[in-house]
Amino acid sequence: MRLFFAYWPDPYTAEEIADWVVRAHGLFGGRPMRTETLHMTLAFLGEASEEQARALTQACVEWSLPSGSMVLHEPGRFGNARVVWLGPGPESGSLAWLHTAHHTLWAHLAPFGWRPRENEFRPHVSLLRNAEPGSLELLKGEPVQWSPGRCVLVASRPTDTGSRYTVLAEVPVGS
Repeated sequence: MRLFFAYWPDPYTAEEIADWVVRAHGLFGGRPMRTETLHMTLAFLGEASEEQARALTQACVEWSLPSGSMVLHEPGRFGNARVVWLGPGPESGSLAWLHTAHHTLWAHLAPFGWRPRENEFRPHVSLLRNAEPGSLELLKGEPVQWSPGRCVLVASRPTDTGSRYTVLAEVPVGS
């Protein structure tokens, strides 16, 4: 199994983001993300054992991460992975709380031997995988106002039709 921590949207916000998924899929094809699995990854840990998952499940409920508000409306693309995503734009104001959450989470994970895989944190919600090339300027939609109320530890298990997610624990989130 693979583990990650993510801010998880409420159903209403997930539906708003799903509108972007539909538009992106119409432009770039690929595999659309399911509405019920849309999320913003704060820390991707990768492959983990059952023992590692148990240890994190027990520990993370004692942690606390900040929350704030952001406006998702800037589409982007990770070319190598053929992922189209939606991220916060400049209208979000200060995203210091989001970067603090990312760094705080990795500080909590360090004693367990986990280290960040990426050099830079790019907050985003993946919309498509295996997307075809195309101009992101064509992808437009209503901005999505989001103040995350949940951060979860998720186990991801690959299947033939995409990954299946299981929420293992919830990290307390505050302002």
